Amino acid sequence: MTAATTSTYADGMERVRALRARERADPHINPDCGSIVLDHGQRARRSVVCLHGITSSPIQFRDLGALFHSRGYNVAIPRLPGHGYWDRLTHDQGKLTVAAYTAYVNEAVEIGRGLGEHLTVMGLSVGGVLAAWCAQTRADVDLAMPVAPSFAPRGVSPRLMPALTRMLRLLPNLFVPWDFRNPGPSRTQRCAYPRFSTHALAESFRLGADVLQAATRQPPAAGSILMVTTAGDMAVNNAATQAVVRHWRKHARAKVREHTFGSELGNRHDIIGPYQPDARVDYVYPILFDLVDSRA
Repeated sequence: MTAATTSTYADGMERVRALRARERADPHINPDCGSIVLDHGQRARRSVVCLHGITSSPIQFRDLGALFHSRGYNVAIPRLPGHGYWDRLTHDQGKLTVAAYTAYVNEAVEIGRGLGEHLTVMGLSVGGVLAAWCAQTRADVDLAMPVAPSFAPRGVSPRLMPALTRMLRLLPNLFVPWDFRNPGPSRTQRCAYPRFSTHALAESFRLGADVLQAATRQPPAAGSILMVTTAGDMAVNNAATQAVVRHWRKHARAKVREHTFGSELGNRHDIIGPYQPDARVDYVYPILFDLVDSRA
């Protein structure tokens, strides 16, 4: 568990400058796909950090971040290591490990803590697992908001996850297309990769298992938690998410809320990305904003 920090606005912006300098110095990174920071020139009462999903980029949260910024929030959307490259068939995403994930999210929290007095950390899919890790371990996060966290794939029992994770880590690192009918890079999603690394996914499952195990033993550290799921999610197993929520509630029921999108969103998993062909951001974004703002 990480104790609450006292990061200032100057501290947060110094981290932002260092992050931007690293990205500018890396010729592999497409500048259009780099980290996004939207601030008001001073520390705000509220800040939000948005953690994008694996194979995506900060573009996934750009429009939602702009909505928060327009309502007075300072916003940070950091780029996951190995993502946002010109070469969208890069193997670098396969280098992600539990240590790399947690280093990334710890830096994101330090930035967000400096940008606002009240910090919300929101993440989607693998980013949702990272937000759940913040919920469990970071006392300086006021609101942790995992959205469709990928603790387990849909159709896979949570009991089978340790074996699946071990198998994925032992097998060669494969790069699996999200869409076997169209396995190449998308012409419309220029900051997203068309395939995922099995090793990177296994490492995110390991981190999710760490969150579950910690939740069985001790209360979550964050000030409050809002778990967001979609009932018909085609990608993740909501039963695995519920297992984590149950343990959190055993320790700290008053801290934990849930919101579930129903049949109105069908089987969508990425409910954030405005570039999805079936995006319903006109419906989703106001709800997510109100859920966060009502707790800030």
